[in-house]
Amino acid sequence: MATFGSFRKAAERLNTTQPAVSTRIAGLEEALGAKLFERQSSTVRLTAEGQRLLPPAQRVLRVAERLQLMASSLSETSDTTRVLRLGVAETIVHTWLPDFLKALKANYPLVETDIVVDATTTLRNELMSHRLDLAVLMGPVLEYSIENIDMPSFPLVWVCSPQLELPNRRKVTLNDLT
Repeated sequence: MATFGSFRKAAERLNTTQPAVSTRIAGLEEALGAKLFERQSSTVRLTAEGQRLLPPAQRVLRVAERLQLMASSLSETSDTTRVLRLGVAETIVHTWLPDFLKALKANYPLVETDIVVDATTTLRNELMSHRLDLAVLMGPVLEYSIENIDMPSFPLVWVCSPQLELPNRRKVTLNDLT
């Protein structure tokens, strides 16, 4: 959308209809809780929030393209199932991993996933020793042979029992917790 400047041009490029593109954008804006585009008579422009979110979205698309190429090369080499060794932090397991795996299976049925769920430090070591093909970690891996790609963040909250009687304010300090 941001590249084409109109829903019609984006729809043509994606081989779909303008209403389908509009619906997808509206769903994305609702999911993100942010207006991404300013709609004008026949054109659209990114809002300030849309401009801020564009670089991380482009990085995610590049990762998805690389993963598709990797999965494609695995499935093209043979008619047998290939394995993608994927390491993820527990937070990922409980958020977007199920949708990711469903899409991966739909697009690359000959690629099986071997998933390792562990702490970032363990996953980093597994990745660097080539026991994982791909890892979703908290923070970068500082190793020249590993490519780090930032992904969009999502909000996390800390939840506790009211019996802890923490101070009734928005920000709680580490001292309050101890």
